[in-house]
Amino acid sequence: MIRGAASLLVDDPDSLPPASRSQMLALIERGATTMADLIDDLLTAVHLEIGDLDYLLEPVDLRGVLEEAVQAARHIDPERPIAVHGVDDLVIEADREHAARAIRAVLVNAVQHTPPGSPVEVVVGTATDAVRLEVLDRGPGIPPARRELAFERFTRLDERAGGAGLGLFLARGLVRGMGGDVSLEDREDGGAAVCFTLRRRG
Repeated sequence: MIRGAASLLVDDPDSLPPASRSQMLALIERGATTMADLIDDLLTAVHLEIGDLDYLLEPVDLRGVLEEAVQAARHIDPERPIAVHGVDDLVIEADREHAARAIRAVLVNAVQHTPPGSPVEVVVGTATDAVRLEVLDRGPGIPPARRELAFERFTRLDERAGGAGLGLFLARGLVRGMGGDVSLEDREDGGAAVCFTLRRRG
């Protein structure tokens, strides 16, 4: 897809109207970003398996991390409604890059494995020393018997869906490395809930 769009722009750019050129450039940009993210995810997965991933734990503004993750998911599906609730001015203790990658991976999963146009929500709540973050979708959900399988590397429970099968593996591995956890639950009235527990700072 990237090669085809680039070839059109290089071989005969003057034949394309300005609007079409803009669409092609946007397509190339989204494709290149997706490919770069996939390569980074694969490298991160290797280091998680080896057990030599470094973590720089520091106070991290959760709102900024969520904004970055939502933007990445919208690269996959620009029209998808994604709403964030309850984030306020929360600060977590985390490695910022790893936290953003973990949440992005789950949001991208939600976009890839649910019907086009169906909403995705992020709901944030707090306890004394923790932040609970839920990514909620209206997809088919995951049966309880297969939930732990979904966290294994390169697992794709629906072979028709896109992705490399790394999203939940990365999310749980990265979050556990920062002292938290990730689990799967049913969403009320249908769908899946991916639940993060993150360490709260302050």
